[in-house]
Amino acid sequence: MEKNLFNKIFYLVAANFIISILFFFSYKLARYQFDMDLLIHEMFENTKKFGFNLLIVFIVLLLTSKWQLKGLKHIKSQKPFLLNLIMAVVIVLVSLAASFIVNYYFQYFQLLMDPLKTNEWIIENTRIYFAGVLYLLCLFLLIYALFGNVLISSLLTSVILIVIGYIHYNKLNLRVEPLYPYDYKQISQLRDVIPMISEYISLSQLLIAIITFLLILALMFFLPNVKLALWMRGLILAVSLIMVYSYSNFPKTFMKSFVENNNVAIVKWNQIDNYEVNGFLFGFISNLQSGGYEKPKGYSKQKVLETAEKYVNEKSTGTGKTPNIIYIMSEAFWDPTRLNVEFSDDPIPHLRKLMDEQSSGYVLSPVFGGATANVEFEALTGFTTSFLNIGVIPYQDLVDKKTFIPSIVSDLEGKGYNSLAIHPFNKVFYKRNVVYNIFGFDNFLDQDTMKNQDKTKGGVITDHSLTLEILDNIKKQEKPLFVHAVSMQNHMPYNPGAYEENQIKINGLSPELTSTLEVYSEGIRRSDEALQLLIDELEQLDEPTIVVFWGDHLPILGANMGVYKEAGYDDKNPDVNEYKYSETPLLIYSNFESEQKKYEFISPFYLASIVYEKSGMEKPHFYNLLDQLREEMGIPALKGGIIMGSDREFIKNPTKEQKQLLEDYRLLQYDLLAGNQYSLELLYR
Repeated sequence: MEKNLFNKIFYLVAANFIISILFFFSYKLARYQFDMDLLIHEMFENTKKFGFNLLIVFIVLLLTSKWQLKGLKHIKSQKPFLLNLIMAVVIVLVSLAASFIVNYYFQYFQLLMDPLKTNEWIIENTRIYFAGVLYLLCLFLLIYALFGNVLISSLLTSVILIVIGYIHYNKLNLRVEPLYPYDYKQISQLRDVIPMISEYISLSQLLIAIITFLLILALMFFLPNVKLALWMRGLILAVSLIMVYSYSNFPKTFMKSFVENNNVAIVKWNQIDNYEVNGFLFGFISNLQSGGYEKPKGYSKQKVLETAEKYVNEKSTGTGKTPNIIYIMSEAFWDPTRLNVEFSDDPIPHLRKLMDEQSSGYVLSPVFGGATANVEFEALTGFTTSFLNIGVIPYQDLVDKKTFIPSIVSDLEGKGYNSLAIHPFNKVFYKRNVVYNIFGFDNFLDQDTMKNQDKTKGGVITDHSLTLEILDNIKKQEKPLFVHAVSMQNHMPYNPGAYEENQIKINGLSPELTSTLEVYSEGIRRSDEALQLLIDELEQLDEPTIVVFWGDHLPILGANMGVYKEAGYDDKNPDVNEYKYSETPLLIYSNFESEQKKYEFISPFYLASIVYEKSGMEKPHFYNLLDQLREEMGIPALKGGIIMGSDREFIKNPTKEQKQLLEDYRLLQYDLLAGNQYSLELLYR
C-alpha cells in the first residue's frame, strides 16, 4: 500500500513538473515570437523570475491532481487507445527532460565545470544545443524501446552519458585533449589507468557518484514501469533507430543539412577548436566516422609501385659496422628549468653535458602528456601519426590488424641483430605484447619478467633498474643487439611521498604546485643519474654502441596545466606554443668516433634513419624518402596538420615539390601500414 502511494505521488509530481515546464516554455516561446535564441538569453538573464513563474504554474497544476486522477481513471476504462497515446507522450517528455539535463552536463564538462561559461555557451549556441538535445532524445527513446522501461532506461542511460562527459572533462583537464570514440579501446586497461588519475578525483566527487548510484537502485526498486502497447514500442524503436543512425552519420545522411543549418561546423584539422565550437556532443559524433587511416585517392598497386621506385637507389656497401643500438624513450622526460621558477640545483646536469659533447637536439613530440605509444610507433616504424585520423592509437587501431609491419626491428634482424623490448609496466598496455611480435622483436621484458625490479616509494620500477636490465642484456649477447626501452618512473601522478626525499627545491609557485614540480624534478634528476650510469658502463664496453635517448612528451603538471600557467610558460604566439609544449631533449650518443651533429628539432620518425647514418649501415629504401623530406625539402618535423620548417617556422604554403613528397609519403605509409603492402619488397627487402 505504501509503495503504491509512493508511486502515485511520484508520478503526479514528475508528470506535473514536466507538463508545467512544457506549458511554460511553449507560452514563453509564443511570447517571443518563436525566437529560441532570444528566449534562452532571457531565461539565463532572468533565471530567478523564470524559476518563480515556473513554480507558480507547477503548484497550480498540482492543485488539480484530484481531477487529473479522475480523468485518467475514466480514460483507462473508456478510451484505452487514448491512454496509450498519453503514456507515449509521458515517455517522450521523460526522455526529453533527461536529454536537456545530459546535454547541459556535456557542455558543463566541456567547459571544465564552469557554470557561467556553460550558460554563456548555451545562450550563444542555442541552435547547436537544441540540435544536441534532439539527438539525445532519439537515443533515449531507442534505449527505452529496447528495454521497455522508461524510468530505468532514462536513469541508467543518463548516468552512463554523464560519466562519459566526466571522463571527457578529466582528459581535457589533464592532457588538454578531448575524448574521442577511439578511446573506448582503452577500457581493457582501465585498472592500470585509474591509479594514475586517482589524485585528481576528489572524495566529494566519489561520494556524489556513490549516492547517485544508490538512488538509482532505490528508484528502480520502487517505481513501476510505464507500459506501452507493443506495436507503439516497435514504432518508436524503428523511428529512433533510423534517427540515431542518421544523426551519428550525419555527414553522409539526410541529417547533414539539418545539422549544418543549426550552425554545427566541423573543424577536422583542430579538434580542440572542433569541441569548443560545436560542444562535446557534436565534437564527439563528428569523429565517429573517422577510420584509422583514410585511403589516399587513386590507391592502386601500379601507383604504389611507381611511387616506390622513385626512392629505390643502389645500396651502398656500408661500413660493415653493426653497433649495438639502444633506444631509451624516457617517460615524460623534459627540462623543467624552462619554466620561469627558481631551482636550487640543475636536475639534468649529466644530460646537459652529454648534449654538448655528442649529437643532440630536440624531438618534436606528436603528443602532450600521454599517448606514449604514438611516439614509439613513429620512432620504430618511420611512419608519422600526422597522416592518421585524430585520436587514433595505431598500436590498437592499425598495427594489430596486420601480421607483419616493417620497422627498424625487422630490418636490423635482417642484418644479423637480436632484438629486445623492455617496458617496466603491464605488457598488454597499448597491446604492446601483440604489436612487438608484429614488429619482429625476439623478446619482450615487462614488469613481471625483468630481473631488476627495484621500485620508487610510489611503487614504480625505477629508471636505475631499467638501466641495469639494459646493461645485463647487452653484456650477455654475442650478436649485436637492438634494445627498445620505454621507462615508467616519471609517469604521472607526481604525488608527495613518491620519493624518500626531493633533493631539488623550487621557489615561485603556490605550495600545492611546488610539491608537484619538486616530485617531478626529483624523478628527472634520478633519470639523469641512471643515464649517466649507462654511459659510464658503455664507455668500458668493448663493443660499438649507439644510444638514442629522448623524452616521449611533456609531463602533466597539475590539473588544467596548473604549473605551466602559474609559471607563465605560455607564449602570446599560438604557433610558438605548438612546439613549446612538444619539445623534449634528444641525445644520440656513441662510444666510438662519429661526426657530432645538432638537430634543432626533429620528429621521432626520423630517428631510425639518423641512427643508420651515424652507424654507416645500409638503409632501407624507405628511409631515402625520409632523408629527402628532412634534408632536401627542409621539413624536420610534422605534427598533426602542422608542417615545421627550419628555425621553428611553420611552412603554411608548401612548395609543389614539398607537397608531392608529402603525398608520396602518405601513399607509401598507407600501403605499408594499412594497405596491401605492394611496396614492401621494393622498400624493405
